Amino acid sequence: HCAYCDGGYKQLGFPTELDFKVHFSWLFFPFHRWYLYFYERILGSLIDDPTFALPYWNWVNPDGGMVIPLIYRDEDSPLYDPRRNPDITPDTLVDLNYGSGKDPSVEQNLGVMYTSVVSGAKRASLFHGKAFFAGKQPELGGGTVELGPHTALHRWTGDPRQPNKEDMGRFYSAGRDPIFYSHHANVDSMW
Repeated sequence: HCAYCDGGYKQLGFPTELDFKVHFSWLFFPFHRWYLYFYERILGSLIDDPTFALPYWNWVNPDGGMVIPLIYRDEDSPLYDPRRNPDITPDTLVDLNYGSGKDPSVEQNLGVMYTSVVSGAKRASLFHGKAFFAGKQPELGGGTVELGPHTALHRWTGDPRQPNKEDMGRFYSAGRDPIFYSHHANVDSMW
């Protein structure tokens, strides 16, 4: 995941080296769908189940979805990651407006989602982000979901005790936390 986010790959076939980035442009949604699709196919082949699909964490659902699911909080579970925010308890509501300084609430989270998906995304370019053109340096401009609840949830989940808020708080380490995949499966459901 991180190689496509931090300039690990360059655009081929052009006289100068141009970055290839999937974040902060319209590539965000299709790249993550592609990434999860192949991840699901690989896992499905390992367990010999072609119907395998990743579960999604519906952090938009006020009926129990706005907390980290138990399977990710159980320290005996292989889905537990010790590099998560230690202030998150079983009853802590997700903060889809993380960094605003306001205490999270169901109403606030639903308001963030309404703005990200409906009122703030009246044009496709606002929802998806800036266009990305081959042969040009990317002009960064993420869409409403990427810049809003998606990124807020990454930062909220990451461990503030780590130098760079690993694991979920940084591109290079987010995929180390199993919750990354359920988080992005939910983001995919919005696309």
